[in-house]
Amino acid sequence: MCLIPAVRRLQKVATDRYEPLPDITRLPAWLWRRMGRGVRIAGVLLLLVLVAGGAALLPGIQESRDDRARAEARQRAAARAELARRLEREQRPRLARSAAVAPAGAPARERLAARAELMDELPATVLADARRRVRAGRLDGPVLRVECEPFPRSVDGRGADTDLSRRTGRYSCIAVTAEFGGSEEAIGGVIGHRYRALVDFGSGRYAYCKVSGQAGPSRDQLATTPRACGG
Repeated sequence: MCLIPAVRRLQKVATDRYEPLPDITRLPAWLWRRMGRGVRIAGVLLLLVLVAGGAALLPGIQESRDDRARAEARQRAAARAELARRLEREQRPRLARSAAVAPAGAPARERLAARAELMDELPATVLADARRRVRAGRLDGPVLRVECEPFPRSVDGRGADTDLSRRTGRYSCIAVTAEFGGSEEAIGGVIGHRYRALVDFGSGRYAYCKVSGQAGPSRDQLATTPRACGG
């Protein structure tokens, strides 16, 4: 009796049964070889169905993304427009008039004194406005005081209130809510809400605005200082 063929068959069965799994890069090919013909055909057909279904869904997915993007853009535009309207309302010009006006032909000293008196009234008027806004919940407080200076700043720091050749002057004011003290090593400063004002010293009329939004010009700036307040 010949045992060699039987031994070879047993070796083949053992080899097939205990063949180790390949590494991950060769695992798909190993599985594919071990599938039956029917399973392979079914797998190919399933793959084709999935590809065709995905291709059919792509336009709908893209359209849904476009619709969502357009809706988000409309929401951002509406929010931006509403913010711009709120800022414009916040810095709407307020008008006032001072009785501190020197008569025509008055000497220079009297005219300068009238301008100085008006410049005392301007911070007081702005202070009252800022505190009204704080009470209404539209500004953070408390407002300690108001400081005003010529706008824009110049080297000599002179404004129209000390220059009789100028009838009108622009001023920047800050409603101070906090301050930090200076020292020998550092200069102190203040924090607060910004205002702008345009003063007509000839008539005593002036307009002031609470400045909202960004401090300087920008393509994205939503609201600019009104011209009535020297913007």
